[in-house]
Amino acid sequence: MKIVTIYFLTIVFFNLSFSLDSNDACEDYNTKLREARSFFKSYKEIDLNLTLRSSFIKNYNHFSHEKKKLDVDRLTLFMLLDKTEWYILGAKNKCFTFWINLEPDRFVELIDGGSLSLGQGNWLED
Repeated sequence: MKIVTIYFLTIVFFNLSFSLDSNDACEDYNTKLREARSFFKSYKEIDLNLTLRSSFIKNYNHFSHEKKKLDVDRLTLFMLLDKTEWYILGAKNKCFTFWINLEPDRFVELIDGGSLSLGQGNWLED
C-alpha cells in the first residue's frame, strides 16, 4: 500500500510540475496584442480569417528557409499607417508563438503565393 501511495504521489507531482512548466512557457496572446497596440502609434489591426491565414501559413512555409514550420491558429496583422512595414503576430492555443515584420508588398506576395507579382519586378523602387 505504501509503494502504491508513493507511486501515485510521484506521478501527481511529476504531472503538476510538467503542467506548470508548460504554462510558464506560454505568453498570453491577448497580452501581446495589448503591448503591440500601445507600442504602435498609427495602425489598422486585422485578424486574418481562415482563408487568408491558411494561405499565409502555406506560402510562408513554402518560401521560408527555416526548418521549423509555422503552425498557428490565429494571425493578427498590424498595418502601420505611418511606415512602410506591417507586423504579423501569431498564436497557437492562445499562446503567442510568432511574429514577423514585412513590407506590405511582401505580405501580399505571401497571401497570394507570389502570383500577383509574377513578372512585375519589384513593387517598390530601391
